[in-house]
Amino acid sequence: MNHQERKAEAMLNGRVTSMTKSCPLATTDVHENIKNRNWTIDEFGYGPMNPGVEDKEFWQAKADIFNTSVEIAKTARCGNCAAFDQTWKIMCCIGKGINERDTVADPAQVIMNGNLGYCQLFKFKCAGDRTCDAWVHGGPIRDENSPDLPVDTGEDADEMSNEMDSVIDELHGASSKHKKQAERLTRLKGMM
Repeated sequence: MNHQERKAEAMLNGRVTSMTKSCPLATTDVHENIKNRNWTIDEFGYGPMNPGVEDKEFWQAKADIFNTSVEIAKTARCGNCAAFDQTWKIMCCIGKGINERDTVADPAQVIMNGNLGYCQLFKFKCAGDRTCDAWVHGGPIRDENSPDLPVDTGEDADEMSNEMDSVIDELHGASSKHKKQAERLTRLKGMM
């Protein structure tokens, strides 16, 4: 077993001991994200640098690792990896981390153009068209609240926010069950 395989096995044998309601640090802290991404480039071949440009050496190396053809290796992307998290919560965290609405960068455009998600194995914001040596079949991780990508939180976000406010107001005037739903919607809206 080589060095990379031992590291991957050690990580896979870990156990989840708790869940947090806060955003993963790398979704909101660019320095943490780049540190983790660069480590993954060095240790697990995250790439290619620009998925829109042919990189024969990169893809041949991936094909060699998995003992397959370059064409098959190119189908194993972060966007279809079982560790690629695009749940609603994570997408909100990523958007919050970009935090440049209507100025330099629109978070929705950045998320959409990069087909971003969060790598649960290596703890960084990940581009869906890239891959790494630890790719696992079966993704992405999504939930019933996951937006259908591409995510659009531009003008539609204001419209959606206004509609959510209206629903929240109506629910507050209803039964205690509906009041709890209103509180939940208010929390979810705050994460947007």
